[in-house]
Amino acid sequence: MTITLGYVEPVDDEFHSELFPSKIGGKPRWLDPRNPLDVDQAQCDECSKPMTLLMQLYAPEDEPESAFHRMLYVFMCRNGSCHRFSASRCMRVFRSQMAEDNEVYLEKEEVNDDDDVVWALKKQVQKAAVCVVCGLAGSKACSKCRKRTYCSREHQLADWESGHRSQCGSAGAKPTAAHRLKLRRMVYPEQVIVSEEEQQQAAADLSDNEDDDDSDDEDIKAEDMALVPVTNEKAEDSQVEVDKAFLLFQRRIQSDPDQVLRYARSADNDEERQPLFVSDDGRPVAGDHVPDCEKCGAAREFEMQIMPQMLNHLSIDSVDPTSIDWGTLLIYTCPKSCGGDGHGAATYAREVIYRQNFSSQGIGEKFVRAMHGDDSGITRQIESLTI
Repeated sequence: MTITLGYVEPVDDEFHSELFPSKIGGKPRWLDPRNPLDVDQAQCDECSKPMTLLMQLYAPEDEPESAFHRMLYVFMCRNGSCHRFSASRCMRVFRSQMAEDNEVYLEKEEVNDDDDVVWALKKQVQKAAVCVVCGLAGSKACSKCRKRTYCSREHQLADWESGHRSQCGSAGAKPTAAHRLKLRRMVYPEQVIVSEEEQQQAAADLSDNEDDDDSDDEDIKAEDMALVPVTNEKAEDSQVEVDKAFLLFQRRIQSDPDQVLRYARSADNDEERQPLFVSDDGRPVAGDHVPDCEKCGAAREFEMQIMPQMLNHLSIDSVDPTSIDWGTLLIYTCPKSCGGDGHGAATYAREVIYRQNFSSQGIGEKFVRAMHGDDSGITRQIESLTI
């Protein structure tokens, strides 16, 4: 099974002009700028606050015709306490798509340096108002100046307190640098996602072990594969505590430790796509955690997963015990990419996101103790880890 890995790079000058970017954080770049997502669809079920864009991925498909342009958007509540509950309550994933022949984009008579087709917005396209804080549909406006738009009363107040109070009504006034900085801190840092195929040897190593489920696992030594390097003190801790799924997870990612995303969907791939689980525990159940597509009834299939390394790029306080955390986030989508003919306005089909956490049995009691401040001789080693 071919896997495409995603990595993070800083934003460059070319990024700002891209129409179909794959990225982490910032405000959403809507596939159909005339029709941004409404806040009612991206509101946390726990705290009722607007969610923030975690990432978006451009994932076009040859079939159906309506998915020629295809974007996945993942939103997440920034309130860590909300993440004590099911991911479906504090996270959302949406699929938006358009046919090649649509009302928004036209193909220019040129190609770029990579011989790719260059697309441009049609002149008649009128971009809809969006929230100045988060980028969701801006259905509300400042009652005084009418120039600043918002998705909600909460974000209107946030903008007011961040600096708009002193600028509202002033002719020609623009947000100050301090005001803009405060607004940027209300979303996750914007960074580019670049991709490349996973090295075949890493995939082959995992497949060899998965095909030998009845083996005694002697080829997978916990002291060699443990996330926390095992020292001379109590090496047997890792030998008895780390489960096979976690060891296979480590083995698969060790050659590409900076990966933040694993994408498994491919038109050339007929194999059943499976996630790289972080534990034997807490795996999703089809029909229960992953319901069939509400539009066409097809069984949803695994498309991609967000890795724990992405947390390193979100400016989250990892020391805070209530901060956002995950082992991996699994995205399941309709295999038919159903919904409309793609020629008119793009719509948003909600898909499924499932969170699997690391288990204490999977990563070892020694590692858990260190995460909670009990030194045990390895805290400094943990602080240098990428996970």
